Amino acid sequence: MKCLLSNVISGGGNLNILVVEDNEYEINNIARVLQSISKEFRIYKALTGEECFKVIEKADIDLFILDIELPDISGVKIAEKIRNISKYELTYIIFITTHIYLQLEAFKTIHCYDFLEKPYKKEELIKIIMRLSRGISSEKQQNKLDRQQVSFQMKDFIIKVYIDEILFVEAQKRNCIIHTKEKVYTIKSMAIKKVIEILPKECFMRTHRSYIVNLKNIHKIEKSEKNSWIIYFEGYFLPVYVSNSCKKEFLELFCG
Repeated sequence: MKCLLSNVISGGGNLNILVVEDNEYEINNIARVLQSISKEFRIYKALTGEECFKVIEKADIDLFILDIELPDISGVKIAEKIRNISKYELTYIIFITTHIYLQLEAFKTIHCYDFLEKPYKKEELIKIIMRLSRGISSEKQQNKLDRQQVSFQMKDFIIKVYIDEILFVEAQKRNCIIHTKEKVYTIKSMAIKKVIEILPKECFMRTHRSYIVNLKNIHKIEKSEKNSWIIYFEGYFLPVYVSNSCKKEFLELFCG
């Protein structure tokens, strides 16, 4: 099995495409076509269903291109599992297959956007991708306009951060560190009790004297000792701790 996240072609853009195809020659061809459309595409490649789900655990995918016939699981089964993940209920899926007529009912059930029958022309793939990329980019732009921001006043400048991008806030001596999905910001000479006053109470909770957590971005929690819990965030390497004094309130809020 290949190392998945090193198997990424990126132009630094914000459109993430996952290609699942068991033929290495074909998957590289598809990647080249996608890169010819835009260097801004970030392309993830997986040769099996197992690799596909490892990518999904670590990246937010905007478009799936799935081969139907894979060695460990069918592309249709992968699509069914993808649709069971709430954030991917409406994400675009394109199927690639040699027998479209056998799969039409499955395509309808899964709500795939389009499909290509092998052998297909490069121009067919380009046409579909260009149409979808325009739609996805428009949706992302609109989402940004609708998203709520929070501002942190510094001595000489102001930092604005999208609330849904914040994972957690960490107190370090006299400073606060804002950990987001993309960047880390240092807010100098600001106490953590001041930060919790700025953040919306419906999303954030202080779980420890050194941490404030965005409850909506928690991936999983794990009990480490008798009275200790650890919080993990999807795709982020640093965990956060829950103190014994905050444990009861945190578990009530997180578990609903």
